[in-house]
Amino acid sequence: MFSTRRGRIRRAMRALGRDASTANYVTLAKEHAALGEPANVLRVCREGLELHPESAELQRLAQLARELHQEQRLQELHRELESAPRSAVFRELCELLLENGDAQPALEAASRWRTLTDDPESVYYVAAAHAEFFFDGRRSRDGLLAFQLAGESAKQLPKDKRPLRLQFEIARRCGAWEDARKSLARLLELMPGNPLLEARFRRVLSNCAHSKPLPRALTEVERSGRFVDDEPEETGSFDRESLRPTLKKLAARPEVHVAFFLRGNTALVQGAHGPTADRTARAVREVLQVSRSSARRMALGRAIEIRAEGSFGALVLKPGKLGTAAVWASQIPRGGVEDLMDELNGEISPGAAA
Repeated sequence: MFSTRRGRIRRAMRALGRDASTANYVTLAKEHAALGEPANVLRVCREGLELHPESAELQRLAQLARELHQEQRLQELHRELESAPRSAVFRELCELLLENGDAQPALEAASRWRTLTDDPESVYYVAAAHAEFFFDGRRSRDGLLAFQLAGESAKQLPKDKRPLRLQFEIARRCGAWEDARKSLARLLELMPGNPLLEARFRRVLSNCAHSKPLPRALTEVERSGRFVDDEPEETGSFDRESLRPTLKKLAARPEVHVAFFLRGNTALVQGAHGPTADRTARAVREVLQVSRSSARRMALGRAIEIRAEGSFGALVLKPGKLGTAAVWASQIPRGGVEDLMDELNGEISPGAAA
């Protein structure tokens, strides 16, 4: 079978030599994939994409090959650590996991590295893992711990720029401009005359008059679910009373527990009252904000609908022109519920869902 596959690869290469078409690049890439050779798949796809950058199939194969190659490398690194734990292997493992957004495995690996070797570089990777938790979940305790560990790492590795960059990113994104300034000033000591850092330093310095203490800035991010560089939401005024009848109709549906309408920092809630209404509205807003932020980071574009299902039922959010309609329901909404949600967020004209 192996020799047959190699023969097919040779034939595919000859065909590609005669005609450098997308189809022939795809054929050769798939033959390498069948032999479990992700590095060769990537090489063929990169070459093909230089000639055919619009090819969705080559892009898909390249992405699959990257994922397979990383998975194979992760397995190799884990095996190496079992036989001979050492800093170089831990470093590569942590880098790969953080690159993939796998914060929990990265934290576990970095913590084990720190315990086994007492290498000061391990402290930086523990900090980086906690920073990923903070950037993803906006929990203030993760941000504060990441900032503190990055500071500890910077003391242990005085010539390493990474801990200072991590501190700067945490402080900048939550509006703790004075802490961001201090981190940049220390970076400039390591990289004097760097034009990009100098430009950033001037911008940060201009914001220091509005700086917040780091703990307070982190707490505000956790409460609002938003970083200072997040895209601003539409917060213009709207007629609440005109929305309430539709919101009441939505909450009255038998499968709906609670109905919401969100716009900026305003939330209308029907079906829950008092502290429960405030708490659930904040949670729904956080789901919306995190989903939007994640979609931006992944270049997915605008969220059309967000769903979460479980034993509790279903939470569905539908962003629209006027705001975001959301329901907590016993099941994924259908028919009339969807129409009412569209009416709330301005996707259809009022009365269409009557």
